[in-house]
Amino acid sequence: MELNPYKHIETELSELEIVLQNSIYSDIELATEVSSYIVRSGGKRIRPILTVLVAKTLAYRGKELITLAAAIELLHTATLIHDDVVDESEVRRGKKSIHKKWDNAHGVLVGDFVYSKAFQLMASLSNKKIIQTLANSTNRIAEGEVLQLNILESKVFNEEDYFEIISRKTAELFKASASTGALLANVDENLVRISSEFGFLLGISFQLRDDLLDYSGKEFETGKEIGKDFLEGKVTLPLIKALQLAKTNELKFLKKAFARGDKEDLKKVIDIIRQSGAIDAVQKKAEKYSDKCLYLLDNFEDSTYKKSLETIVIDLQERSN
Repeated sequence: MELNPYKHIETELSELEIVLQNSIYSDIELATEVSSYIVRSGGKRIRPILTVLVAKTLAYRGKELITLAAAIELLHTATLIHDDVVDESEVRRGKKSIHKKWDNAHGVLVGDFVYSKAFQLMASLSNKKIIQTLANSTNRIAEGEVLQLNILESKVFNEEDYFEIISRKTAELFKASASTGALLANVDENLVRISSEFGFLLGISFQLRDDLLDYSGKEFETGKEIGKDFLEGKVTLPLIKALQLAKTNELKFLKKAFARGDKEDLKKVIDIIRQSGAIDAVQKKAEKYSDKCLYLLDNFEDSTYKKSLETIVIDLQERSN
């Protein structure tokens, strides 16, 4: 396995950071300051990396790749800013979230500002199919946010609802990241479809593993508060599985603790989820999605870029084991 799956695109990633910094500049100093705060805090950059690697795997050699990758990262960043306001999240990428460092108004308005910068980059692209794909994905992500809010208010949760939400909120942008990389490479429709499916399945696997880390990870490693989803009232698959598998007395406690949202219940909640077998059940489901990703990559010609895509899938699998 490669120690650094991104070594073949280090130049592109350096260019990406430059474009991101330049893109969020505004003559309104506060807009630049607040948006720079989250952009410079890093993050995995997995979505633009996916775009770059898919395009390179499919032999793209043009000049619009970094612009596209930056647009995708800014779309993602804008959704994070708004998410944190809605969820009242205190931490993002190991730092105070924007609305905690400033306030909700800054979070909403700067999120809008970052969205506008993403669309400026998108508008400069020559391929209208790419622009349409990203516009459609932005719409589906917003619908996913509303759907999640509606389901939380209804207090009825099941696996079907969960997968519908993560398909829209997370997997949709992964799907767009991969498919637009293929569109940029001007390949046939079949390869665009395969790239799109690969991105979607990778996004599902990514979210499953992220949800697992909420109950099994370490905050200093993930940059995410442990138990954050539970305390925010988010029903993720580990909790859904625990509600199915837990003993009767534990089931009652989980339901009451979820309704309370009290941090004092968190340790016992995590212990119940881990001991119920829910973590293993979700892990196995995530592995199935990862296996499907690797299968789809067999449709691409061998290259160092394809190898990097394979390594990302495998690394993602191992980090949550």
